[in-house]
Amino acid sequence: MAAENHSPKVLIVGGGPSGLILALSLLHNGVPVRIIEKTSQPRLGQRGAGLMPRTLELFSYLRIVDDVTKIAIQTPRVRLYRMPGGVEVKHEFEMSPHQNPTPTHPYLNPLMLGQDRLESIFHKALASYGCSVELGTELKTFEQNEHHVRVKLVKESSSGGEGEHEEAEYDWMIGTDGARGVVRKQLGLSFLGETRNIENFIVGDIIVDGLAQKASLSHLWFIPLTSDPLCSIGICGGMSQTFSPAIRISLRGTETSNLFNFVVGGKNVNHAELSKDPDALRRCFMQNTGNRADLKFCNIPWMSHYTPNIRMVDKFGYGRVYIAGDAGHVHSPTGGQGVNTGIQDSFNLGWKLALVVKGIAPPSLLQSFSEERIPVIAEMINQTTKLLKRTLDNEPGVLKTNGTLYQLGVNYRWSSIVVDERKSIDAAREAEEDAYMEDYGFYSDDEEEKVDSYGEEHGGRLRAGDRAPDSSGLILQSSSPFSRKSFQLFQIFDAAHHTILIFSDIAKHLKVLQHASRYPESIIRTVVIIRSRTTLPSADVKYADYVFEDRDGHAYESYCPTNVCGVCIVRPDGVLGAIVKDSVGMHRYFQGIFGRV
Repeated sequence: MAAENHSPKVLIVGGGPSGLILALSLLHNGVPVRIIEKTSQPRLGQRGAGLMPRTLELFSYLRIVDDVTKIAIQTPRVRLYRMPGGVEVKHEFEMSPHQNPTPTHPYLNPLMLGQDRLESIFHKALASYGCSVELGTELKTFEQNEHHVRVKLVKESSSGGEGEHEEAEYDWMIGTDGARGVVRKQLGLSFLGETRNIENFIVGDIIVDGLAQKASLSHLWFIPLTSDPLCSIGICGGMSQTFSPAIRISLRGTETSNLFNFVVGGKNVNHAELSKDPDALRRCFMQNTGNRADLKFCNIPWMSHYTPNIRMVDKFGYGRVYIAGDAGHVHSPTGGQGVNTGIQDSFNLGWKLALVVKGIAPPSLLQSFSEERIPVIAEMINQTTKLLKRTLDNEPGVLKTNGTLYQLGVNYRWSSIVVDERKSIDAAREAEEDAYMEDYGFYSDDEEEKVDSYGEEHGGRLRAGDRAPDSSGLILQSSSPFSRKSFQLFQIFDAAHHTILIFSDIAKHLKVLQHASRYPESIIRTVVIIRSRTTLPSADVKYADYVFEDRDGHAYESYCPTNVCGVCIVRPDGVLGAIVKDSVGMHRYFQGIFGRV
């Protein structure tokens, strides 16, 4: 859906992945935006290169996943070298063992793609809507009232003199300008947490000649002591060198030949000084990879001194100004959650803000942005901080990716805007079973379900608030036997529609379809799903956008395994907003989203 051709309603401050995805989400919903970026040059380098399976799913909602998967690479195998020679392989293992896709999970393997190349895909998608990022444009101040946000901007001068000043008004403003950005600070939001000054890293990209050029390899060296003053450390408290490596060198292959993303770590390494001196850094690489004559460390396109900050807001904004991504949370890079979490922020906010801008939903809907995302962020920070500690302590197996980090279990079961009628029905059934078991002396545990935002303990039971599964093998019902094309649900779901899945033999599909026609046609999509080898009269499904035969039974198995509650509503961010019995439950859900309908 193209954005309407008039003045932007939303100003996005910050042109990183979170801001770009938010812009794409709003444009996909027909909402015009303006996106500005303080820096005057595009970002260089790999940076947040890890793309988790949940992120790839969301890219499919924006129809850009194929562009990403064409150039991204698999997570590389880790090759640990025996020191001091640095040539013999001591150990080699898969960081993320490959998994074959399933009918409900088409993306099960993390991918790696440099942030610069990822953002170029986003920019191309923005251009298809006639939108581009305004580089060299900085937000100085803003003020808001109940009707609009008034901003003061400065555009960088090409001649190096004083920039051009601009004042403008927007209905809404979103800050995706990072941890040091001005939006969160001027909005007065808390940013509580800590800075880990002792745990420093140098990160960047480097051209290396002579190293195995397979992009599928990540090379790792642990060195106890070096002679270069900028790299050397003392061994604290008489601890053996075996248990206190002075420096860690990691060189990860990328999608670009000879280009490696590097991390140099060590608690007492003089990171601040080393990151300012490329020649010293190259010496550091040479000395701490065994002084190998076959390796040549060349150009360093970018590098940075990184100190872990672990902080988050307690809400994402108020009034007409909100933040997303790193502007609201920073943490250790361990686990590869950062870019992925920011993208999920933007997906969660995008469809809600679009409805509010269009006047379809009340502004109060935006309160659910903080309600849903804050528990997820808190758990993400908890997991990445634990991983950081385990990494610094050199725990065995720490480099292997935990399945929860794929973010497929991230959920909003506790949200006030999700509706789950199946849960109460299942609970009643289980209570009957528990009562029966208690008669025979078995113990019944009636503990209330706890918030589990990363879905580690859900046991596979689908609830409202969970990720909506894919389903393959859906055959489009057609009058012509030659046009029975096979579909997946992920081809139907997108970032601009609520998709109502109606399982025909569980719910009264005709009545649900009739009631669904009361909602705005531009943001509702109806899908009737029938069992294999069955058909429905065309009169019964005349209001449906799609009618699919569930040839392989995957849709019924994943969405309605107990044949209870045959109406499932998938939100534009790929979350199951409702599991209900009929049109009454459907209306209750949409009342929570749209207000009065």
